[in-house]
Amino acid sequence: MSTNWRKLFSDTKAALLRRGRTEDDADDLVQTAYLRVADQTQNNHIENLDGYFMRTALNLSIDAHRTARARGEAALPDDQLLLVEDPGPGLDDVLLGRECIERMDVCLGRLSERTRQMFMEYRVEGMTLEEIARKHELNISTVHHHLSKAMFQVAGGMNGWWP
Repeated sequence: MSTNWRKLFSDTKAALLRRGRTEDDADDLVQTAYLRVADQTQNNHIENLDGYFMRTALNLSIDAHRTARARGEAALPDDQLLLVEDPGPGLDDVLLGRECIERMDVCLGRLSERTRQMFMEYRVEGMTLEEIARKHELNISTVHHHLSKAMFQVAGGMNGWWP
């Protein structure tokens, strides 16, 4: 598995910024972590390079904080250094979201191809009834009928699956 260094640097910098580091400090810590990890990988095989890199950068941040505190320069309490807040959804929310998507996929799979296509054009692509009617060479009432049928079937199939 190859490492996407650009994403890894960005993620690591974001984690350091969440811990209260400045932009410049975070850049310096990422660069120092890269040099240390590059040195380690010359002689050792590292199974989880992404995790190792992140942990190295975070440990460097903790060391820098301790050094600054020893000099009387520390701005953050120790307990805040260990706090890493992920701004994304929690694992429960991700799992629930995936289950809802899978259920929606099943519901959409029960629709006829033409009805599913119109439903997707309306709900996902944001097309108007008139645009859909023109595209499929139908009148608006027929498109409305297809969309109503799709909405009732999808809503019935999704009953109880909304978070």
